[in-house]
Amino acid sequence: MTAQSQILPIHNQSKVIVHLSSKRIARRILLVDNQAHVLRVMKSTLDRGGYDVETATSAEMALTEIRESHFDIVVIDDGLETLDGQQLIYAIEDQFRDRAPAMFLLTDQNTDILQQWCSQFDRTECLEKPLSISYLDGRINELFG
Repeated sequence: MTAQSQILPIHNQSKVIVHLSSKRIARRILLVDNQAHVLRVMKSTLDRGGYDVETATSAEMALTEIRESHFDIVVIDDGLETLDGQQLIYAIEDQFRDRAPAMFLLTDQNTDILQQWCSQFDRTECLEKPLSISYLDGRINELFG
């Protein structure tokens, strides 16, 4: 854990989510969803919250964005084409292990099973759809402190 990190008293299963540094000026978020209207709504809401938000409509685009720029949080829809959200998380963890961002997996599947799956990653949390954008905004605010 870096000097900029703190422990946030939020638990995902049996692990503690690491608080993201509040000292960063740009709080960067990447939204990954293959539905443009969903991206527009989420981006608009998070932009108003003062975040620097980028979007990607595929797992491949997301990996390119992460390769080219730093993101604090990646919000991933599980229903992506080609690579689904879970496969994208595996790819991010594999390719960017030392600098992998915190990740939220949005899913309409059984969250008990996916919560267990997400618990294998230090900074990944599963959120059940339908998801209120205000709830997501609140979870993001908690991570940023």
